[in-house]
Amino acid sequence: MFNFNALVSRIKYIPRWSLMRQSRQEYLAEHTTEVMQIAHTLAAVAKEKFGADADEKNIVVCSLYHDISEILTGDMPTPVKYNDEVLKKAYKDMEAKATEKMLATVDPAIKEHISRFVKADILNEREHRILKAADKLSALIKCMEELQCGNSEFKLAYESTKKSLEDMQLPEVDYFMANMLPSYSLCLDELAKI
Repeated sequence: MFNFNALVSRIKYIPRWSLMRQSRQEYLAEHTTEVMQIAHTLAAVAKEKFGADADEKNIVVCSLYHDISEILTGDMPTPVKYNDEVLKKAYKDMEAKATEKMLATVDPAIKEHISRFVKADILNEREHRILKAADKLSALIKCMEELQCGNSEFKLAYESTKKSLEDMQLPEVDYFMANMLPSYSLCLDELAKI
């Protein structure tokens, strides 16, 4: 019996932002879906507007698996994860071991194929950066949603995430932030106007 898909399906039970008071709980499954959609958009913009070597299909499949180690480790809050170099390294090691444990449950006939996407080995450097940016944009959008609900708990997370996105110096990210991100502040009636 091969348990990989059943383990991955547990993604719906993993809460995010565990140390933050939230107006609405976010789970890893919805975050992953949003990252996939944003990654696809960023890759298309990078390729079509800026001529980048970006394969949106590979990026989207890798984004599907970008946080699967958290199925076994849970979501470590960013301030904790990156507060100390020793802790950061230990957590990275734990993530790698969790990923290997997950991959050990894949049918051996397809393990090499699946592994390339789970580990994102198939991506070039620009594609890795696009995937990272999509992950950060999803976090920024969550911060925006919480701030719109009057939850100031997310103010510093919003500011630091926005700065890290600006510091990435990726034209597709700048384009998304200028032309698409503002729409996330609109209500449904405003969004639906055509």
